[in-house]
Amino acid sequence: MKLSGLFRVSLVATAITLAGCGGDINVTPTTIDNSVDNSVTNPGGDNGDKFSCATYTLDGATFTGEAKGANCVYSQAFASNAKEITSSFVISALANGGAHVFEGALFIGDDVDTSTGATIDGNGPTLSIEAGVTIAFTKPESFIRIARGANIEAIGEVDKPIIFTSIKEVDGDASTTAQIGDWGGVQINGRGHSIRCTKVAAEQDMCNHAAEGIVSYYGGNDPQDSSGILKHVVIKYAGFGVEGDELNGLTLNAVGSGTTIDYVHVHNGFDDGIELFGGSVNLKHIVVTDTGDDGIDWDEGWKGNGQFILVRSNEYGNHGFETDGAKVDPLSADAQDLVTTVSNPIIANATVVTTGDQGAEGRRTGAGMEMKEWGKAKLANILFVNSSSVDGAGCFDLYNEKDKSGDAGVHANAKNGDIAFMSSIFACGKNFEDVNTPLTGALANFDITTWFTGGENNQIIGFADFSNVLAADGVSTASTITDSQGTAVATTAKDMSAVNSFFTNPGYIGALKEGETSEWAAFVAASLQRASN
Repeated sequence: MKLSGLFRVSLVATAITLAGCGGDINVTPTTIDNSVDNSVTNPGGDNGDKFSCATYTLDGATFTGEAKGANCVYSQAFASNAKEITSSFVISALANGGAHVFEGALFIGDDVDTSTGATIDGNGPTLSIEAGVTIAFTKPESFIRIARGANIEAIGEVDKPIIFTSIKEVDGDASTTAQIGDWGGVQINGRGHSIRCTKVAAEQDMCNHAAEGIVSYYGGNDPQDSSGILKHVVIKYAGFGVEGDELNGLTLNAVGSGTTIDYVHVHNGFDDGIELFGGSVNLKHIVVTDTGDDGIDWDEGWKGNGQFILVRSNEYGNHGFETDGAKVDPLSADAQDLVTTVSNPIIANATVVTTGDQGAEGRRTGAGMEMKEWGKAKLANILFVNSSSVDGAGCFDLYNEKDKSGDAGVHANAKNGDIAFMSSIFACGKNFEDVNTPLTGALANFDITTWFTGGENNQIIGFADFSNVLAADGVSTASTITDSQGTAVATTAKDMSAVNSFFTNPGYIGALKEGETSEWAAFVAASLQRASN
């Protein structure tokens, strides 16, 4: 059963409950007289502080949240799974630990299916969120969705991040504990390229691929499309879903490179920390801790860049990175009319630290990276650290497609140089996953170890102890790395700034170096503290 079905059931159940006394359901919006001061005295403060709950006007009616103690509470008349808000509004920071509590989903912008003749409003509404704001959701199926043409401007600060979380973390009830899947997560639908769309459809602005969760649409023909900014943002306890149709902490659907995703921490999500479906959005300064599935997952032709990415799985989790390239052979006749080709990002300065333990629901094992479905990638200054030697917990897995397609696509891409590691270190109990089906033809003699070590300055050093590779914080690259025999390892970092201006040149391997003092180091430290709490 898909999430969309679950949501429909939820909405029907809500309607039945409301209609229990008989008759039609009539929701009367709260109307505000804007000629008066609607700010509310915060009873939680002793200094006469005032605050205003978020307000917007739609179709002549004004909707506002209700102040309750230090919080603002928003009913389903304000925002719900069945309502698309097409007016811009601001969510302001509250004093005294106050949170904005939503009893329904928050859908910004008009979601349209252009195949029906509807058009996307390129100047859609903007959801603006101030630094220091905490937003909490009360229902597992509720999530934030930004439609094509709409924007989110969520700009926090290192000491005042914007936090999206579960009501259980802010309600003060000591008998409840926030958990994975308490709410849905953040989903952004863009107008960038997706391998799901044909060239003709893209040129006619007719791309309409259905997103996971409640059906909405993404895709288009603008690789530079902007959906706004997420900066210094924390997403916790998200990802409600069922197998095959899960919501992630942050889902980026065909999001363009004009969008900024910077300093984002995703913690304790049901599915992936961040999943990208096509698009060309870039990622920078990302921390993912203890998700039920993968840290970063990409699919459908994502062609962005990523730098400074830390994935740590202490308790559960699948791969640090899981990558899919295409649903059809990119060399086949079926692929020639598509608007874009297989996924092919550039990733630099990433660290994946896992234990190799079984994950959520007993169906996953912590591992470094899995590549499949003809995917391509350039990977520089990567550090994978894993203590386990069990199957499924290897540093790297080139998934053998032979059983499904007759073509071991990712192996061919590796041999051809379309998948390449540079200045990267594997410190794992198990370096590579075995190929279950023997490769044949031109790939019959492909040896993955020789391929990796033959790359530019790559090293396999084995696993002895986390402290041989990592600093005391358990994630930063140690100033002196030693191999499994205790021998110091000389490292040579790759300067990726010469490849693309998106990248900087920190001069080290991994996401963060021991002793670094920077905004990024402060963000990592704050993220680890949140995770430990």
